[in-house]
Amino acid sequence: MRLFLIALIALGLAAGVAVAIQYDSGYVLVAYGRTTVEMTVWVAAALLLVVLFVLWLLLSLLSRSVRLSDRLGVMRNQRRIERERQRSHRGVLAYAEGNWLQAKRLLLSSASSDKPLINYLLAARASQRLGDERGVAQALSQAENSGPHADIAVTLTQAELQMERGQLEEALANLMRLRKHAERYPAVLMLLARVYRGLGDWEGLRKLVPELRKRKLLADAALQELEREALRGELLRLRQVGEAEPLLQWWRQLGRSSELRGELLEDMVPALLAVGRGSEASKLLRAAIKQQWREELVLLYASISDDDPARQLGVAESWLKEYSDRPGLLLALGRICLRNELWGKAREYLERAHRLATTAPVCFELARLLEHLGEAEESARYLREGLMLQGQQLPDLPMPQQHTL
Repeated sequence: MRLFLIALIALGLAAGVAVAIQYDSGYVLVAYGRTTVEMTVWVAAALLLVVLFVLWLLLSLLSRSVRLSDRLGVMRNQRRIERERQRSHRGVLAYAEGNWLQAKRLLLSSASSDKPLINYLLAARASQRLGDERGVAQALSQAENSGPHADIAVTLTQAELQMERGQLEEALANLMRLRKHAERYPAVLMLLARVYRGLGDWEGLRKLVPELRKRKLLADAALQELEREALRGELLRLRQVGEAEPLLQWWRQLGRSSELRGELLEDMVPALLAVGRGSEASKLLRAAIKQQWREELVLLYASISDDDPARQLGVAESWLKEYSDRPGLLLALGRICLRNELWGKAREYLERAHRLATTAPVCFELARLLEHLGEAEESARYLREGLMLQGQQLPDLPMPQQHTL
């Protein structure tokens, strides 16, 4: 129907033109200089249509050639991008396989792909593995210029590579510049924790733990272990200083509610003894044992040379009312008696401990006591028994200190 209408319209136009030509052919004169051209209006109109058709045809061909050229350019660009992606992929594989030189070459040669930042950062790490510090610097510089917002990733990578090279101070300086961005970039906090550990900055590490916990960057067990390590590092540093007051002040600042205070007590007592504060150590142990009975704390209490030995023995004997069947307590009482030269009491407590649980520490204490009392045969028997127990199993209780009888 559509073709029929077009044909019908064309026939109508042709008939109209034919009638118009018969009615009046018209006259057109074109003069240019001395040259003149004469023709009818209808011939001029036909020539004009021909010229317009030729121009349209030329423009159409030109447009098609431009589109063809664009398509060819797009195809060439797509092929180039695909080749670069393949090189980038091979570069990542080479990096994962440890082929650092090949990885660096492939990653840098494909860095003009759609992910140049990743290429440059991995190239910097590959250069690090090769020991090429200049290559590291160049790759990081190119990474920083690879696109917007690349500076954070570059600084983090630089800090991590500095840490691997042992340049902890430089890494710390870089990370502190990013500290204000920690809310958006948690990796800053994780790297700071590693730097603090490497530098032995236990105070800085301890102050970082609450933020790590707040952002849930580590499991609870890992956070507790990190905090424990920081506190023990601080305690060791204060012990090395050799002054009692800073040590006691640090302990008070922990607060009674600290979950780790009980675990740190076994480190705190030797530290107090090292600075000549045995009375404070005894006080701390008595309070801890009253709060929670632990045989290792009782044995630690017995190892302290208290300023008031009679009181120390009385406090330990008061525990017998509730824990008379605990071999650890009896061993502790035996050691306190040995230090105070109460040979009969020491023997009684140690033999009771031996009857309840035959352990190597109890046997060794009995052997030393009986040797002092002149009972060489019994002493040798206990010594052999202790050595056999020690060779067959790990003792549950700490080994005794060397007392002077």
